[in-house]
Amino acid sequence: IDGVVSVLDQEGADASPRAHENGVIVDAQWDTASYGAWSADAAVRTGGSSRRGVSHDYGTASFSLHERGMPFDDGWQADNALGDINAPLINLARVQPRFLLAQGPMAGVETEWRGPSVLQFVAGAGKPGIYDGIKVPIFQTLGGSTGMLGAQWAPASQWALGGEFAAARDVPLYYPPLGSFATAATERISSTTGLLTAAWQDGGSRAQINVIDGTVDGSGNSRGAWVDASHTQGAMTQSFGAFRIDPNLAWGNQLITSDAEGGYYRVDYQSRRWLADFGVDQVSSVSGTGSSTTFVNGDARYQLSRDSGLGGVVNVRRSADASAWSLEGYLDNANSYGIGRGQLDYATDPQARDATLTLQQTWNMRAGTRLSTTAAVDRIRSTAITNVEQDSTVVRLAVYGGGDLSARLALDGGVQWATAVQGQAAPSRSADVSLTWQVARTWSVLASYYENRVGSWTPLVVTSPLAPPTPAVIAAAGERGVFLTVRYQDARGAHFVPLGGVPGSGSGRLSGVVYLDANENGHYDAGESGAANVTVILDGRFSVRSDANGRFDFPAVAAGQHALTVQADNLPLPWTLTNSGRTEVEVATRDRTEVNIGALRLK
Repeated sequence: IDGVVSVLDQEGADASPRAHENGVIVDAQWDTASYGAWSADAAVRTGGSSRRGVSHDYGTASFSLHERGMPFDDGWQADNALGDINAPLINLARVQPRFLLAQGPMAGVETEWRGPSVLQFVAGAGKPGIYDGIKVPIFQTLGGSTGMLGAQWAPASQWALGGEFAAARDVPLYYPPLGSFATAATERISSTTGLLTAAWQDGGSRAQINVIDGTVDGSGNSRGAWVDASHTQGAMTQSFGAFRIDPNLAWGNQLITSDAEGGYYRVDYQSRRWLADFGVDQVSSVSGTGSSTTFVNGDARYQLSRDSGLGGVVNVRRSADASAWSLEGYLDNANSYGIGRGQLDYATDPQARDATLTLQQTWNMRAGTRLSTTAAVDRIRSTAITNVEQDSTVVRLAVYGGGDLSARLALDGGVQWATAVQGQAAPSRSADVSLTWQVARTWSVLASYYENRVGSWTPLVVTSPLAPPTPAVIAAAGERGVFLTVRYQDARGAHFVPLGGVPGSGSGRLSGVVYLDANENGHYDAGESGAANVTVILDGRFSVRSDANGRFDFPAVAAGQHALTVQADNLPLPWTLTNSGRTEVEVATRDRTEVNIGALRLK
């Protein structure tokens, strides 16, 4: 149980007055002998402000209750949830390498039943919404209603068939990118969409076909179909597919990829020394309003020795309107100080040319502490901002770390700083630092400070094609806050049972961060962002939601092997998780285990 008080300030032309995000947060998990595993979280907030630019029903609280693995006769199990949850999907709808159907957040109820022959039923309904808040998360409903109903069945060991229906009534489209359709149509929409899917798998070969049909605001049916296939033989995996999807398709209150037809091919190779992948995508507009575009990407890494690896990435985009390409080269090295990485990037398109040199180091630290640093130099020439010319060199520094300063005192946080050393560019700084004091066995106090600030700068602005660019001042903007949290944490029961264990077994703490792995090196580097409000599940039974910095925590987990998975429902596009972010971890008795789970850009 957390009690939070805070002071929040904003800076800038449209800054809101000083606000206070005060409230109470409660998290709990418990296991039962006959009714499955249960997880609950709730928050109540006073003060703060709602998210701008989004029409919603203003709320001051969030709540969710999850039950997983409740057993029934004949091999059936049920998962149920109510409160601020995510819309349900059948398993076949989640296994989508190219097109994603979003499990949008909603305030409502859902149920999932699993039985013999891989039989699965899902259903859910509620009001769509968004999470808001910094330390005290609340859920803002957007009005309207949405519902899903689906089923899946395996008639044979190699086959699986499924279908799902999604409907929305009087809901706003809020999920980025909204695109021209959302602005051209009414502010709120109603939609109905159906999905049929079939999959076949035999050893290392797999294929899945998907057919979708839907309507938005009764404007006539839009249809689509896509096929994905893959084949793994030895160290090589080939995947390929084709697709055609009409314009204006929605899944609930969220637009999905539409007005597209084409195909793709990818090949991945892995050996003891080599990691390589190559892909090509061809995409055209069904309606003819967009240009045909070809994407080519390649990524290779060679393990030079036990301690060193060399790699590179190439991306090319070509269309009738414009072309763009980028190059990346890097060297990883396990040195006497830890793990280092040097990386050089160059990217160009008709509006910009950027070059970046980055040095990163994850430092060897004593047990219970961690430290990573990033230093980078960016050379930017751009006219991407309308009427603004930018020609500058920017230096960036970032530090992330934390650990136990003493038996009762711990520090955790990150700091980023950037400034122009040549030309004009907006200086920036950000920080999020927390100090924790363990007052007693069940009581602790956390003091946190965060700041995000972009300073004033003076770019050259083009006001007329006949006049030279003139300097114009862009004012500073930012926000900062101070939080004080009093935490009560305890485990109770007739015989204490750690999560996933038996009475009397040893336990340890399991915590970490779900983060956006920008350089795809598998390490949480200084300057990389955490993923907020994503659900982390322990052994498929107990769940917690990550905070604003992507951090999650299971305070008492049975010693031994465990598996963490992540629901990618609230990850920002185009980020996704491979194999649901499944991570195997070993928890030691009376120890704290840190595990970081990285999301990758969808390719």
